[in-house]
Amino acid sequence: MRFLIIVVLSALLQLFMPWWIVAVVPFAVYFWRPARSAFWISFLAIAIVWFVYGYYLHLISDGAMSDRIAGIFSLSNGYLLLFVTAFIGGLVGGISGLSGFLIKSALTERLQRTSPLN
Repeated sequence: MRFLIIVVLSALLQLFMPWWIVAVVPFAVYFWRPARSAFWISFLAIAIVWFVYGYYLHLISDGAMSDRIAGIFSLSNGYLLLFVTAFIGGLVGGISGLSGFLIKSALTERLQRTSPLN
């Protein structure tokens, strides 16, 4: 369920907001509902979103745009650029999801230690 929430929210919000919204969405999801798989689920969700959107742009431009951008970065073709972009986006999403999980865990642990009921 978290995977779908991250995919849908990040895909929709990227239409109206800056690229770094992909860091906010997994952070918020895993802060709200923490789970140990935070890095990998967030990584896959954002990587898939960026890869699918990049592939869509590649198809509508017949590869011209992605091949030119790949040339700027000394990559052999546009498909390699898609994989590199998906990997970088996945890292951003994974680290932010893990950060949300770890911050929620740290705050919960601190609140439990300082509770007057203990």
